Amino acid sequence: MSLVQIGDGDGIKQIKFEASNQALSAQLRPCDSSAMAGNDADSAFKPTETIAALVLAAGLSRRAGPVNKLLVNVDGRPMVAAVAATAISAGYAPVFAVTGHDAERVSASLAGLDVGIVSNPDYAEGMASSIRHGIDALPGHVAGVAICLGDMPWVAEATLGALLADFSPAPADTICRPVCGGRPGNPVLFGRDFFAELTRLAGDRGAKAVIAAHPQAVRDVVVEDPGIFRDLDRPAV
Repeated sequence: MSLVQIGDGDGIKQIKFEASNQALSAQLRPCDSSAMAGNDADSAFKPTETIAALVLAAGLSRRAGPVNKLLVNVDGRPMVAAVAATAISAGYAPVFAVTGHDAERVSASLAGLDVGIVSNPDYAEGMASSIRHGIDALPGHVAGVAICLGDMPWVAEATLGALLADFSPAPADTICRPVCGGRPGNPVLFGRDFFAELTRLAGDRGAKAVIAAHPQAVRDVVVEDPGIFRDLDRPAV
């Protein structure tokens, strides 16, 4: 049984569910119609399907020393909250944050946002464990998921929107990544066909191995956004 907390604007509530495919319908918003651009009337993409976002927020923050960088203020709010808020504003639903290290304070920083909290007890194993727990928590009707890094609050809302608009959920074997100046960055949006492979990742590496294994599935979305490279450890591009 997994424990998921749901932020509803009045704080954080906890619910339990038995399987990753259980619908959290009360938390879902209708999918932005721009996500269906280019699909004809026979598309398998249904209005009840949504594109989710995972905010990875479980890391040990070793390079920041004693400070948890996810709680550093960016434009008046903790950076992890800024990342989640941008995903929500761009039209992703549901949005989940995967917590581990300093989970109580990270979760508290997200209060008031429509964000589900997924606990990762294996966070010390590295980023792959957060991806695994996040994917396992997704409702069954999710057609794709953007994997967002909690320490990258400078990604523009327009960039997340461009990924959403370019994504083709049918077939579900599409990977959309932002490219600026010829260089790919984050976040990356994966179709449902890659969920199982994402749960098999190991160690402190992200999903680059999945991208490298499926070059034919990759759609490069050109953006003018250096924020796709920038995090607290790399403040300048």
